Amino acid sequence: MKYLYLLLITVVFSACNRADRVEIEGTAPGIKNGVFGIVDVLNKPLYGDNIVDGKFKINEILEYAGYYQIKVTNMLDNKKTHIPYEVYLEDGKYNIEINGNDLTKYPKIKTDSKIQNELSAYYTLADELVADIAQKVKDERAFLRSSEGKSLEGAAYLERVDKLKQLQQEQVAVEATVIEKFIEKYPKSTIAAHFIKKVDYKDDPARYYALYNKLSDEAKNTEEGKEIGPKLAGLAKLVAGQTAPDIFGTDANGKAFDRKAFAGKKIILIDFWRAGNEVSRQNHLQMNSKLFFQVNSSKEFDIISIDLDENKEYWLKAIKEDNMKWPQFSDLKGNESKNVEAWGISRVPTYYLLDGNWKILKRDIPYNDISFEITDYMEKK
Repeated sequence: MKYLYLLLITVVFSACNRADRVEIEGTAPGIKNGVFGIVDVLNKPLYGDNIVDGKFKINEILEYAGYYQIKVTNMLDNKKTHIPYEVYLEDGKYNIEINGNDLTKYPKIKTDSKIQNELSAYYTLADELVADIAQKVKDERAFLRSSEGKSLEGAAYLERVDKLKQLQQEQVAVEATVIEKFIEKYPKSTIAAHFIKKVDYKDDPARYYALYNKLSDEAKNTEEGKEIGPKLAGLAKLVAGQTAPDIFGTDANGKAFDRKAFAGKKIILIDFWRAGNEVSRQNHLQMNSKLFFQVNSSKEFDIISIDLDENKEYWLKAIKEDNMKWPQFSDLKGNESKNVEAWGISRVPTYYLLDGNWKILKRDIPYNDISFEITDYMEKK
């Protein structure tokens, strides 16, 4: 009896200390010879198996419960590539069916994992809603790279470029619709914030902030929810028509910024830069030689440069070297600058256009579009 008791204790102890495992039974109809691989979020290969006659299998100790990426290669037709499929792996069994004839489609996955089932629902919905517009974007890009596209004359080529931009904007809008419909179907989902974080929410922060506010408290309190919540709240205040934030810091002489000094302008370019950023510096030279000339109305147009350095000597030296005669401000706090947070700056250079009432006209505008946007706005005024 004593030995039976000890044996029972040993069995229970062993079960409690069993390492988590991931067991995958997979099929890939259409792939005779291929490779099925799983990488972590840093793209490090972790698990894999050869696909032989459309079948593969994995039974391994799980590194961690969390998000991974699945990569599939058809060795007999390696021209067919795909964006890796995102999956959530935890201790348990997964039955995965890859569409070997169309690797753009998300796999069919059967599992007891609640999170993976929600991932499958999201990506299946994305396949349904995004597939058509994504194909149009792909086709338009292919045309512009083709000999026929490159042979188009100026106006015709620009028209096709505009068409591509419009399609890309439509695709971004559809991505938001996918998240919106997912939240409607899974209002208590704990991973909805994960999907918002993955998209380029900076393109339409007001819409994504509205979606964020529909999330469950559980989703908002996840690590990703806590990360994107404040960012979206800040970016939602930086859309066109909103009053722009103040500028923190002083000019080179120690004088604090005062927006009233720019009240007589029709339009103002805000330039966020660093002394050590080559693109910023090159653009400053173009501002001097081209931008003021193209705009041709310095009384109604002005530039305000906001430096994000920590070293005052570097800042002042760059101003002199770049011959920057327009207003300059900095709080010399680098990435910790209040301007970074207030204006939602994630990279330099970044450019804003404001009107004379300090209202935002354009946020994060490409440098090459600045001259046209300024001229177009001033002509309309």
